[in-house]
Formats: sequence, C-alpha cells, structure tokens
Amino acid sequence: MIAMKVEIENAAIELEPARSLRLKGAAGVRIVCRSGIVWVTQEGVLRDDFLSPGEALTLRSRGVTLVQGMGRALISIEARPRMDAATATLSALPVAG
Repeated sequence: MIAMKVEIENAAIELEPARSLRLKGAAGVRIVCRSGIVWVTQEGVLRDDFLSPGEALTLRSRGVTLVQGMGRALISIEARPRMDAATATLSALPVAG
C-alpha cells in the first residue's frame, strides 16, 4: 500500500482506478468533482454520495471519509477557513486479479 499524507488547504487530486483518498477530521471540507464519477462514504453518515462533474459535497463527518473515483476522476478539495488539523492519505487498493 502506498500512502501519502498531505495537509489540506486547496488541492486538486487525480484519482486513478483502484486508488482512494482517506480523509480524517475533515468536517466542513468541500469535495468538488471536476471529471469522472466520484464515490464518497463518510463515517457515521448512513448515505453514500456519488458526484458527477460539477457537483460538490461538504463533508459532515469528523471521522474517516473515503473518496474513490469510479475509474479515473479529478477532484478539488476546498478547506474551510481556519480548519483544524485534518489529514488526507492517498493509497492504492489491492486489485483483484
């Protein structure tokens, strides 16, 4: 598994197939889908979200949120002003073969 921790400010991230973005403590962060289809699941939130290009979602969970492209996707992450320390980890998921 490849992991990369980044500080969240305002970032554009390309999600390749079989990669996910793990956010923790990111309530108030806004995810914007720029291309592709993006799946978002938040700890403690019963409904998962799917974003199409141009759609956005403001995260509600202070727990773990996973963001994954359904194929190749491009997202923007927009942090709320004076955001508490939140971390993001981009990791490769095992590919069944």
